[in-house]
Amino acid sequence: MIRPILALLPLVFAASNAAAAVGVPAGIAPQLRASANEAPDFMLRATGTHVYECRAGRGGYAWTFLNPDATLFDGTRSIGTHSTVGSWESSSDRSSTSGRVAATQPAGPGNLPWALYRTQSTTGAGLFNGVTSVQRVNTIGGAAPATGCTDTSLGTETRVAFTADFYFYKRRT
Repeated sequence: MIRPILALLPLVFAASNAAAAVGVPAGIAPQLRASANEAPDFMLRATGTHVYECRAGRGGYAWTFLNPDATLFDGTRSIGTHSTVGSWESSSDRSSTSGRVAATQPAGPGNLPWALYRTQSTTGAGLFNGVTSVQRVNTIGGAAPATGCTDTSLGTETRVAFTADFYFYKRRT
């Protein structure tokens, strides 16, 4: 009886590790798909805010995006941050990756668009080592407010809550 239970332990461990290999997210447009030589390696859930500042521009005033301020979760465990545009950092091994938006897909009113980032750099030998692309999907909230930025609120900041799933891709082996 002990032998069958021991055989199941690797499966239990893999199921409890949200950063284990994952499948391709559902519902993404063709332009958001990673290249054929990449595979999803792990997924992290982001919870936080997008920070905006009221600024004057052509034709009036508008909320201008400054930066994200989010925590990255592996299941319920906080393992990193997303506090710079297009950058993700591990809090345990200090590895990081950064990229630029290659494509977007609308996600509905009030929600950040889904996005595909192409990695430009990675640092450290930890979690983010070898990441080649990142997808931001399943976004809820985070879009700039449609109102509230006027001449009397110039220079003020506002924070808009959001959640998103980030899928991190690496080269197929």
